[in-house]
Amino acid sequence: MSPIRPACHLLVACLLTAAPTLAQTVPAAPGQVATPAADAPRPTLVKRDDQGNLIRVDVPIEYAALAALPLSETERSKIAPILTAHEQNVDGALRHATANIARVARVVEENNNAEIQGKLNELDDSAPMLRNRSAFRKDLTDAMTPENAAMFAGIMREYMQQAAQQAQREAQAQNRKGQLGLMAIGEARRVAAMDVRASLHRMAAKAWPTLADTIKASGISPANVTAMQTRIDERKAAMTESSTDREKADAFMLALGAISDDQQRLVVDALYKQHAPDMPPMKKVEPPVPEAEPGRRTTPANEPVLQPR
Repeated sequence: MSPIRPACHLLVACLLTAAPTLAQTVPAAPGQVATPAADAPRPTLVKRDDQGNLIRVDVPIEYAALAALPLSETERSKIAPILTAHEQNVDGALRHATANIARVARVVEENNNAEIQGKLNELDDSAPMLRNRSAFRKDLTDAMTPENAAMFAGIMREYMQQAAQQAQREAQAQNRKGQLGLMAIGEARRVAAMDVRASLHRMAAKAWPTLADTIKASGISPANVTAMQTRIDERKAAMTESSTDREKADAFMLALGAISDDQQRLVVDALYKQHAPDMPPMKKVEPPVPEAEPGRRTTPANEPVLQPR
């Protein structure tokens, strides 16, 4: 079984207190957006390695795009609760569909676009915001200036276009030409998969103080308890009291990779039952279709509404 490799986790606090942009900016008055210098590079998420391959972002794309924007303090203060609410909604919804969470994290790490779609199906049913991100993105753009909102959309659009092309090139290199479309779709689904992985990281960080007890009580075999605890102890030996949530999540993910899929499901379920918000599962509710005027067809609203089941 291939291990689940650790990945970066972008915390809300880190995102909103980091440097305002990847580009140089002209200092702005308090509450105002910084103005990019005339010769400053345009914010972008598109970076390539020495072979010209796209370096994929390692956090949900909205978080990566926000980190690249010249946001004002006013915008940051509006965005912070939006991100917190989104994370709580994702964590609470995934509490009802824990079986595939570890597998989703693994296929992201394995760069396996062909598998992402299938692994997300169950999670979509309980957390439809993973597939339909329009409401989340609208909330974010409503908190920005029109200029930053336009850059936010443009940064994500540019990256996803390049990511789809990269996925197709990889399919060709793997002699999977019949799966070009599937690989591109898988790249689009990776956006949701990154949110799932980030959620699992949050659960691991929250559980860290009592993680040993959680693992033992999860129902996995004694041998697997030992296997996980051994890896965690190895990482703990190099940690300090100031170790970050990312380091704690990395240690957990490494330990989780030491046990089988069936055993991973038990551990993940225990984490979410203890540390995710106790929210009712969500479902898509199509809004009512208004009565049509004589001679005209009715059209439903553009977006479904999320409501508790």
